[in-house]
Amino acid sequence: MRPRTPRLACALAGFPAIWLAIWLAAACGGPPGPHGPGGDALAVATDPHLIEMETEATAGLVPAAVDAQLAVRIRVSAGKLPGGDRPPLNLTLVLDTSGSMDGEAIVAARDAARDLVSRMADRDRVAIVVFHSTAEVLVPTTTLEPGARARIDEAIARVEARGTTAMAEGLQLGIQQATAGRVAGSIDRIVLLGDGVPNDPTLLPQLVATARDLRLPITALGLGIEFDPVMLGQIALDTGGVYRYLDAPEAVAQVFDDELLRMQQVVGRNLVLELRPGPGVALESMPGLTEAGTVRYAMLGDLSAGEIRDVIVPVSITGRRDGASVELLDAVLTFDDAVAASGQHRRTGYASAKASADAAAVAASVRVELAIARDRARAAAAILHAIALAQGGDLTGAYATLDAAEAEARRLADASGDDELRTLADRMKEVRGYLAQMVQQQLAGLNAAPTAAGEDAMRRAHESATGVMAPRAP
Repeated sequence: MRPRTPRLACALAGFPAIWLAIWLAAACGGPPGPHGPGGDALAVATDPHLIEMETEATAGLVPAAVDAQLAVRIRVSAGKLPGGDRPPLNLTLVLDTSGSMDGEAIVAARDAARDLVSRMADRDRVAIVVFHSTAEVLVPTTTLEPGARARIDEAIARVEARGTTAMAEGLQLGIQQATAGRVAGSIDRIVLLGDGVPNDPTLLPQLVATARDLRLPITALGLGIEFDPVMLGQIALDTGGVYRYLDAPEAVAQVFDDELLRMQQVVGRNLVLELRPGPGVALESMPGLTEAGTVRYAMLGDLSAGEIRDVIVPVSITGRRDGASVELLDAVLTFDDAVAASGQHRRTGYASAKASADAAAVAASVRVELAIARDRARAAAAILHAIALAQGGDLTGAYATLDAAEAEARRLADASGDDELRTLADRMKEVRGYLAQMVQQQLAGLNAAPTAAGEDAMRRAHESATGVMAPRAP
């Protein structure tokens, strides 16, 4: 999974000089990936075993002689945080200060940023980037010594809202600062706050790919109803960060608090999950899984004490003879120990099933809890897909997707009695009703502009679905 220098160099060819600086920092001194300086060798220090992985299929048997579908749950869990000094934090705030942030929003962002910095330790590092019509480094990456705190506080106090939304340029500078702020064992994080649509989003996919290659999780926060939820949600999923929808400015402070607490309790950094299918098995596409041929990768970012991350992977299986073993997938998790500084470690897992001509036995082999988790993941994926279709202008396709998905989710919720699945179906209904109105407007030749209530419903549904795809359960 470690990015090779020639591939990354080619990817950055033709980009501004800042890209070369970022790449050189990673290739010539900073940690370019989960291994850090020193290459691919696994650590020889003692593994504290604070992170464990379990791999289990949703059923032990599949029908013989026919193609079948299952899912595999990969559960990654973190133990309790032991005593002792925690690793230093390396936090980069990338804040929207465009004109649309004027008023309560910019005041809330300033206050939350000042409070966040005040509660970080003296050996932590912080950088602050703001973007409006252009982007600027308000505070270059700085160790929080007593004298530096006053200067940072004064710099934040001067922030004002103006101009348009140069988000890509802001994220570009944020990646540069986060890379420059890395020290051995640091907990690295970019927090991106935006309330609007970028002036030019075309650079964002490459920026996200670079952050992923450099193992920089991005927590993406959307404020209000004007931002692009699909874009921000994908940024978080692709880099192992967290996505949150903030419906009011006063919510910024609480989310900043939550992010700081998570960083202070990290026990494992740079978690990367690699999934390889067995013979005659195909891993289906799901949000949060990066495809590389038949292999899938999931960027899980950092894991804090007590957290559980579940990755649900639907699989398609070609028909097998009665009694045949079905090798579903191999899972390999790599991560860096953030507590004992013992280097990189790995966990391996394997999931299998057997083909059976006994229909009753097949039905009895279903693990109900895992099957429900699979159904939730599929419902959440349908919501994300439908919202992406709507945002791309295909309202009819989005409406049809939700129509089918809601009916299926309600059927499964009734059968299992699962309230969370029923809630996802309710979210679909809200978005579906809103899209139905937009379709009617479109057919009548009217402007199918979103209403505030409709945008709020879509954003809440999107946040719920993204949370199902990347859960962080205590």
